Amino acid sequence: MRRWTLARSSVFRRLHGHKPKRFSAVVNDVERVSVRIGSSGIVTIDLHNIAKVSSPDPLLIYLPPFSTALADRPAQLPRFLQRQPTAVINYRWVGFSPFQAKDSGASGSDKQLEEDELTHLSWPAPIHDTARAYDWIVENLSPPAYTRRNIYIYGSYLGASLATSLALTETHPHARMGLRGVVAYNGIYNWTTFLPDHPINQASKLRSRGIFEEILARPGDPNFQELKQHVEALFGRPDNLFDPFASPCLFFQTPGLYVPPSFDASALSSVASLLDSPTDPEDTSQLLMPSTPPRRSPLIFPPRKSTLKIPETLLLHSTPPQLPPSFQRRRQRRKKEHVGNSFKAQAKELAELMRRSINKLELKERLEWDHDLEGLGDEAARRVQVYDAGFNTGDYNLNGKGEELAAAWLEDQTS
Repeated sequence: MRRWTLARSSVFRRLHGHKPKRFSAVVNDVERVSVRIGSSGIVTIDLHNIAKVSSPDPLLIYLPPFSTALADRPAQLPRFLQRQPTAVINYRWVGFSPFQAKDSGASGSDKQLEEDELTHLSWPAPIHDTARAYDWIVENLSPPAYTRRNIYIYGSYLGASLATSLALTETHPHARMGLRGVVAYNGIYNWTTFLPDHPINQASKLRSRGIFEEILARPGDPNFQELKQHVEALFGRPDNLFDPFASPCLFFQTPGLYVPPSFDASALSSVASLLDSPTDPEDTSQLLMPSTPPRRSPLIFPPRKSTLKIPETLLLHSTPPQLPPSFQRRRQRRKKEHVGNSFKAQAKELAELMRRSINKLELKERLEWDHDLEGLGDEAARRVQVYDAGFNTGDYNLNGKGEELAAAWLEDQTS
């Protein structure tokens, strides 16, 4: 067994444009390969159990919950993947990772180099890394001619957003080797919901709230709240939240929002604010701001002339922490359940959009020539499934129930 010795500072030397060293390091059944991303450095891929299976066997891709590009050892696989041939894409995405808070003891020049590189590794670096790594996997792990190989992808938290957008844009059923399905856990599929103008944040502003409503309006999951607090660090600019590769829901519909000047500001003008705050007569910026949001409209996705297909999908979300008993009783007496922003709400919105696409586009068009589809009324619900995985473990790992759900879904897909 060879010890894994990849240092954090050595990663940045290669990212900075120095000639990369082609290497593979083996720890048990893990091999690491480096793939160049044009002039922006490299992305590493950890290959688990690849040599144990024949090439036509299904391949799994794992996108960790946060960037593992700076880790000094391979990311630990979820239990349901540990015996599977799996490729881990160590995408680069600064702004949210426990590794960034650790001092590696690097020299002053190394630290300055790291600071310079971190400014270039925010969005859209992770989507470029993921796409290039996927291309490398298809090019280098394809089966022999005239045979097929299916790929399934799993991602959680930040990795869930990337996994979902990759699956939506790379699922070509007739490809000899390609994505067939995706499992995502606690992903953010519409980052624009964190902006003040989003309707999910507006409903509570239209009525006066007591302490009970205030508590219900807060995200119950601390991991969800932590992602919300890191939005600016992850994306840099508000317009990046409108990228459908970051917010996969926006493949299916327009956001219904204008891009705001900052993450905590509104893009809409308020008549009251114009009357209350004196402005420079020559400054017409506020007067030019719209007073109402644009209309949200459905989009055609996948495009009609493409070979894309909505993938087999399992969206898992955690159960928010329970409220105190007194608040639970008050919630039960409410006629209408409070709907706030949460991992559950994110999963349900994406599932509804994907199912609508299957029903309105794919099945409707196929029904014109394939009359056998008349009995497939539940096809959309079967292909896009949503399950509650139980309470969060707090460490960004899938809990026992979630592992069982993912393992059963994967076995059903590959059997």
